[in-house]
Amino acid sequence: MNHRIFAFLLAFAPFLAAAQQPEPTLKRPGLEGFNAETRTVLLANRPMDVPQADWLKLMANPVNASLFPLRITQPMLDTLDAGKLDARFRYVLVREGR
Repeated sequence: MNHRIFAFLLAFAPFLAAAQQPEPTLKRPGLEGFNAETRTVLLANRPMDVPQADWLKLMANPVNASLFPLRITQPMLDTLDAGKLDARFRYVLVREGR
């Protein structure tokens, strides 16, 4: 009986190992994954000491997208289409003077 279990595990070991790898066709959101409205809000919230490319790469990570709330002012809402903002991010409405 133990030989059968061992042979079964040995035969399916490559399938089990392949199941642990991420799918190569799965598109992860990156720099090109942000639409214009979300990118505008992200760049408006970028700290001055962080380069633009590094900030966008940092915010492409889903964990960071949920940890950093993005500040939006009323003039930003007047000029941007709020319905097109990415739902992965948390948005906080603040006064213009910060």
